[in-house]
Amino acid sequence: MINAKLRRGWDKFMRPVGRFLARTPLSPDAVTYFGVLLQAGCAWLIVDGRLLLAGLVSILAAFADAFDGALARARGVASKWGAFLDSTTDRLSDALYLLPIAWLYGVQPDTPTRYDPWVAGLALVACTFSFLVSYSKARAESLGYDCNVGIAERAERLIVIIAALILDQVLIGVALLAAASFVTLIQRMVHVARQARAA
Repeated sequence: MINAKLRRGWDKFMRPVGRFLARTPLSPDAVTYFGVLLQAGCAWLIVDGRLLLAGLVSILAAFADAFDGALARARGVASKWGAFLDSTTDRLSDALYLLPIAWLYGVQPDTPTRYDPWVAGLALVACTFSFLVSYSKARAESLGYDCNVGIAERAERLIVIIAALILDQVLIGVALLAAASFVTLIQRMVHVARQARAA
């Protein structure tokens, strides 16, 4: 939803960023890997119970995730490999949010009051449906269908989980994420089913 409405304006905003990065020796792949390292640091902070800092680091990781594409376009080196790497590392980043949350709340809480099996379980549910949301779009597009629908694309999911970490409202965040991802999956299945029947 946010992706579809703001993509044009966001791309315009990112062009000068891409041109600036193009004057550096950085490659788009290096920026992608740096974003993954930031996300791994966020995962470690979550496991350690430092949720506010994890949320702030996640903001940096999210920007790095946008900078790699801007740099590739500025240099004219956008490629299928870059798109594949970006999508794959996006899924890894999703896991590096939700699996550490499940660990913190269900396996090894930093304080006794942090232990909450509901948070751990919902984090795993949210992780599953987040993956299915992304997979459904990739599979639909590989079959020639349009699949740009849904209330919870990646931008929305990032906003929810980062806000949940910063505000220390993880139960609300993972519950909202699980529900919105489930609804998005259904929306995409219905959308593709209609196209299949029309064809």
